[in-house]
Parts: sequence; C-alpha cells; structure tokens
Amino acid sequence: MKNATKLYDIVEKMFLFRDMDVRALEDELKFIDACSARDFDANDIIQSATAPLGGLAYIYSGTASVLSDDSDNAVLLRNLSCGDVIGASTLYSKSSGYSTVIRAEKNCSVFLIPQEQVKRIISAAPRAAENYIRYLTERICFLNRKITAFTAGSAEAKLAVYLLGLPRDLTGKLTLPCTLSELADMLNMGRASLYRSFDSMTKNGILIRAGKQVTLLNPDALHKIF
Repeated sequence: MKNATKLYDIVEKMFLFRDMDVRALEDELKFIDACSARDFDANDIIQSATAPLGGLAYIYSGTASVLSDDSDNAVLLRNLSCGDVIGASTLYSKSSGYSTVIRAEKNCSVFLIPQEQVKRIISAAPRAAENYIRYLTERICFLNRKITAFTAGSAEAKLAVYLLGLPRDLTGKLTLPCTLSELADMLNMGRASLYRSFDSMTKNGILIRAGKQVTLLNPDALHKIF
C-alpha cells in the first residue's frame, strides 16, 4: 500500500497520534516511507516469539487471536480487532517480550511503524510521548482490574472482563468462541453461576444473549461491575 491518503487515514487513527498534525510531523521526520502495510490470511501467524513484528502495529481490518503459545493446546487469551495495536508494551523492552502468539482469525491487515521510527516520533513530539504514556497507563489500570476480578471478583465480574475482551461489531454484537459449559470451566465457575450472571446482566439491560450470540447494549455498565 502506497496510497498517501490511505496511509495518512490509518496513521491518524492510531493512539500515538491523537490530537496531532500528522502531516506536519511527516514533513519534519519523514517516517511514513519506512512504514509498511501487511496482509495476513486466516490462520496466518502475525507475530510470535521467533518472528516479532519489530515495531508498533495497528490492525486496520480483520480480527486476530492472542494465544498462549503455538501448540495445539494453546489457550485463547484475548481477541484483537480493527483499531487494536500490537507491540506497544514491548517497545522499550530489552528482551523480545513476545511470549504469546498472535494469529489472524480472518483475513487481517496491519500497518507497521518500525521500532526505531516510533522512538524517533516519541523523542521529537512531546504529545506523542504523552499519548504513549497515557495508553500504557490505561492498559495497566485495566489489567489490574482484570487481575482483581479473576482472583477475588464475583462470577459476574469474571464474565464482564471476559466479554469486554471479545471483538464485537459496531452494533455491539459478538460471538462466544465456546460453549457455555466450556466458558464456565475457563472462568473457573459453575455453570449455574454463569447462567445467573448472564440472567442478571440481561435483566439490568446490559446485554441480550441468544445461544452463542451476545449483543452488548451497555458496555460501560460492564466496566462498572469489576
């Protein structure tokens, strides 16, 4: 992809450039030519410990899964969709930092800013540095809440955390990747507790469930549960 307008459209959507004049930054640093767009087919490995992307990647189409490893028994840790980024937490790590595997679920396209270019941008633009710090801070706060929910939280809190980690479309619809029995085991709770949690969320107008199809009517309410 070398369409300049398309490239700018993608870059401007990344958290790193929030409230910034990307074209002025490009005039100063000339970083976009060093970037690349990559397309992956379903089931392709996007990133692994042995094949890191080496920078900050933005998913601009498709979905992907974060897996515990590359074995047949790998555990699904979370899902990624359009707008999510890969590599932010390991940008300044001395090690590769990639202990997980990211796999395309459907045809998936990512826009990659090489590591050295990201560092140049952060060094040259205080707003970019602030955006990067803000992003990591928000992620740390969210992960701390997830840890609390999974270790000491209620069944409803565990379910809320799990649902928020699944990709959904613009209408809030998502698909559970497993049966409710498997989900109960995954969340370390009884099936009765899982059903009660879904029923409570439905009664409170947070979601609607039909089999594996779930529509989040009020995602903000899920955040308040844990």
